[in-house]
Amino acid sequence: MSKRLKVAVVGASISNSADGRERFAIRAHLPALKHLHEQYELLAVCTTRMETANETARKFEVPRAFDNVERMLRELPEIDVVCVAVRPIVHYQVVMAALRAGKHVYCEQPLGVTTAQAKEMFDLAREKGVRTVVGHQHHYDPAALQIADMVRQGYIGKPLAFSTTNFGPNHIAPRPSHRTWLFQQEASGHPGFRSMHTLERVIGVLGDVKEICADMRVLVPERPNLDGGAPLKTTQVNNLNYLMRVGEDVMGTLQVSLTAWFGTGWIFQVYGTEGMLMVKVEDTPDRAKVSVKGDPRSGELKLYGARIDLEKYMANPVAPGVLQREFKEIPLEDRHFYVTGIEHGRATFTVAQMWYAFAEAINSGGECVPGFRDELKMHCVMDATEVSMRERRWVNVDYSAVEPSHAEAGETLSLGTAGGKT
Repeated sequence: MSKRLKVAVVGASISNSADGRERFAIRAHLPALKHLHEQYELLAVCTTRMETANETARKFEVPRAFDNVERMLRELPEIDVVCVAVRPIVHYQVVMAALRAGKHVYCEQPLGVTTAQAKEMFDLAREKGVRTVVGHQHHYDPAALQIADMVRQGYIGKPLAFSTTNFGPNHIAPRPSHRTWLFQQEASGHPGFRSMHTLERVIGVLGDVKEICADMRVLVPERPNLDGGAPLKTTQVNNLNYLMRVGEDVMGTLQVSLTAWFGTGWIFQVYGTEGMLMVKVEDTPDRAKVSVKGDPRSGELKLYGARIDLEKYMANPVAPGVLQREFKEIPLEDRHFYVTGIEHGRATFTVAQMWYAFAEAINSGGECVPGFRDELKMHCVMDATEVSMRERRWVNVDYSAVEPSHAEAGETLSLGTAGGKT
């Protein structure tokens, strides 16, 4: 029987934000863990002040509250997993404390504000023999799991080209002051860190980035402060464009714009010798258009695709242009829905999917993807983007910071086919 894992969540204060949008731990991690009560027991929350820690503990009926991570780890040695949902500049401090105590770690991205920090955390996790996962939650969206499976199984033949875009207004819309860190490069590390969710999906489907040519800019230097006072200024880039060669010489582009009013969100399409597949965000009829309090539906990821039947085409050829937009929606397979009882399209759903997969990995002794090793590789890609920007050229990605792991020896748990409904 699988062990029920005891969890502590660090960074779980309630913001009562002026724009109605709560911090990620409050709107997604804690509700997901409460839902997965057969896999997890919420043992403690930790923030920087006892007042906020107690407020969260009361709201979510968590037994213990702390304002110090080290004290929490000393007083509750029975903790199995630490969830790190603090600002990136504090990731290293909290993750290293948890690892030294021998705890499994679920850390939001990026793993550190430098590649050196990510390397140190990866090395210590491997030394301690603990399991890790990094919060690229959309890796476990059923549409994302299915497109990866279908590409591996040859649905599109040999992959040739891809395009992925993510457009949203995070850096142009007025924001509350507690979001200031989002606009400060020193608080988040690599200039390209806001592209890492989108990049992870490309890597998860097509393989490692081999070469990259990057351009990144600050196009909107400030936005109004919803709490009043001086505008929130930007030192972190908010528009990013990459040309890439990934996997087996697949060519493609990645564009992230955080200054796009009424953005379309994430779209990923890949083309091969025998067809195409596409994942995109689709609005749902009940999507909240005004308030973002709680965890509103923000649109579902849906899968589309088409394959060419060459025999039929040769017998009845048409002009290539006729084939445009001949793709159709592909139903998502039940096996990719690990969690039931939470609507697809909510942040809590994909977070719960990842927490479910993480419990499976911990209890089986397998690896969970994307773990610290995968994130360290993405830090290596970010290093390459900085060289490319500085020297205005294509750059080969140097993965020498990443040593072989047990996963490369065939011990990775196949989480794309994990069973069970919760």
